[in-house]
Amino acid sequence: MKKLYLFLFTIALIGITNFASAQDYKGPKVLNVGLISGFSSYNFGVQADYEIAQLGQDFTVGASAAFQSWDNNDYKGSSFAIGARFRWYADRVLNISHPKWDVFANGDIGFNINAPNGLWWGIGIGGKFHISDTFGLQAIIGSGAQIGVTFQL
Repeated sequence: MKKLYLFLFTIALIGITNFASAQDYKGPKVLNVGLISGFSSYNFGVQADYEIAQLGQDFTVGASAAFQSWDNNDYKGSSFAIGARFRWYADRVLNISHPKWDVFANGDIGFNINAPNGLWWGIGIGGKFHISDTFGLQAIIGSGAQIGVTFQL
């Protein structure tokens, strides 16, 4: 019975991914929200960014904010970070033409309030899978990890 449920779930998932339509999501008016985890500080939190402006053909910049807590040998606590997130959508350069997928590199820079180090930064690579015209999933790996959702507003 368990195998039957797994089989039906797999068929449903394949159907959803084959029939969902999506557009090219690059550009402003995209809200990304996700859970974050750092690799060296045992931290966990939530981060959101809103892509505000298109910078050239493949780049966006957005306002970014995060709340995170950490616990390592030297420090324990939580902090609030604000800054900017830059994304380079590499679909055109990598010749990825599928409308449901976006591949990108990103970088964060900003201020970390109530943290031992006042500088907030990070780099990573990631991807977005668009389930519908307004909703998708995203994952980023780099100086930390993020998994979350994306909304076209």
